[in-house]
Amino acid sequence: MNKIKVLSLVRKSAFVVIFGILLTNTLLFSQSVKRIEIPVPNENHQLQVISLQEEGVLLLSKTGKTTFSVSKLDPDLSKVFTLDGQLEENQSYIDYHKDGRDVYLLFSRNNSDLFHVIKISTGIGIMQKFVFEAITRFEISEFKVHNGIAYLAGMVKEEPVLLSIGLNVSKPRIIAGGMKGTASISSIDFDDENQLLSVTYSVKKGRSSYMIVKRINVNGKIVDQLTVEPDDDYGLLTGKTFTTDDGAELMIGNYGFRGYQSNGVPMSQGLYISKVGEEQPEFLKYHSFTDFKNFFKFMSAKQQERIEKQIERKKERGSDLKLNYRILVHDIIKKDNQYILVAEVFYPEFRYNNNFGPYGNSMMMSPFMWGRPMFYNPYMMSRYWGLNSWAWNPWLWGGNRAFDSQQFDGFKFTHAVVAGFDTKGNLLWDNSFSFDNVKSMDLKEKVKVKPEGDALTLVYSNKGKLVSKVVKGNEVLEGDKVIDIETQKEGDRVRDTQTDDIEFWYDNNYLAYGYQKISNKSEGSRRVFYLNKIRF
Repeated sequence: MNKIKVLSLVRKSAFVVIFGILLTNTLLFSQSVKRIEIPVPNENHQLQVISLQEEGVLLLSKTGKTTFSVSKLDPDLSKVFTLDGQLEENQSYIDYHKDGRDVYLLFSRNNSDLFHVIKISTGIGIMQKFVFEAITRFEISEFKVHNGIAYLAGMVKEEPVLLSIGLNVSKPRIIAGGMKGTASISSIDFDDENQLLSVTYSVKKGRSSYMIVKRINVNGKIVDQLTVEPDDDYGLLTGKTFTTDDGAELMIGNYGFRGYQSNGVPMSQGLYISKVGEEQPEFLKYHSFTDFKNFFKFMSAKQQERIEKQIERKKERGSDLKLNYRILVHDIIKKDNQYILVAEVFYPEFRYNNNFGPYGNSMMMSPFMWGRPMFYNPYMMSRYWGLNSWAWNPWLWGGNRAFDSQQFDGFKFTHAVVAGFDTKGNLLWDNSFSFDNVKSMDLKEKVKVKPEGDALTLVYSNKGKLVSKVVKGNEVLEGDKVIDIETQKEGDRVRDTQTDDIEFWYDNNYLAYGYQKISNKSEGSRRVFYLNKIRF
């Protein structure tokens, strides 16, 4: 065989190998395993998705004014069972909590003290209903269930209140009430090892803002209380506590300069991490976003250069550039000997309309927000926005302020920051993930993070597309990749994606879901709620 033919064969073989590698990598990156579509006849049709990890998924559907159904799908998105339930007229879905294999759904009616908890035993397909009456004018902000006891955090006459309800007793009792200063419950967490409930409060007293943690035993007795106070220059805005596998209790959240506000809103300067001891914190470390290597990567090159020069000038003078960000902090990820923190940067948008009152009355009256069918949640505003029950809520604005001609138009997300800390709370590395025009009426986590060996895969969905990025410490192993979420039929054209979400499901599988309007020349148009099983 002559050299030219040999060389040609080598090149062809190399091309085949390279092409095969590229094809394999593409398939490994994203592969739509299965999609199901549920016809949506009109915008009154409402669905809620609850992940059961490797067991499958629950679909909650409001089927009428007083009826609903819950269906369980297996990991292949095939139906396992359907349960039908009855509600009182005008009752609305508020929230859910998963405790082991049981899922608890909370329903109530606006301006009503009556609550319904629906327990779904997902393994055997049984539904139970529990009814109880809360305190008059109780405005709920958080719902959790643990070992058969439901916990409802909220406000009564601008005072934070935590209720516990033994579901078999259905009689609520007040625990951890009363607090000096202006306060709200920031988080409820469970310490299974010590059989304790940790309740974290955000407290504002004068110009000072700090966190208080109350530990409560199964009998509702406060066994100890810890105050986490910042240095004189700072204020702690939010806080969550977590018990790690080794029994350590950590608090994470965002902080700002004391008294520094923009339009009455406390603003985030950075993240803090504290190891919470029995009497006082073992450490409290502050990490300004100006010390992060990649925090400002979401900006244009010119903007980034300008702000980096401002930071440098401030640090040369021994100070720090004051920032004004709103931050949504995720749960902590424990990996090897690191704590990984993820936080998303957002801001609320408003549009002017003189026909609306201070709280956007059209949204309060309608279950359809931003073109999205949803379970109307009368408590969403007080839970996330601080409108109905102002306490110490750093998310939006200071107090019950009236916006004479403004209507809330959604939360705009700019970027997410991910950072690794050692067990002493020192910053090891950071990275960022920019959002492409992501907006939501709900203030909830948009980016999903999955550890993959030494790397992290970051994914979010938006307008019928998935966007991913792979990072390892300060490095970017794989830049932003955009992939369309596949539809069901050949010739489909997505006309509109009204809302979409993605959840890490189990193993390497993700669940993407939302509402779409699809046209097809041979099949006609259809409006659907879709679920796509996607493997990365």
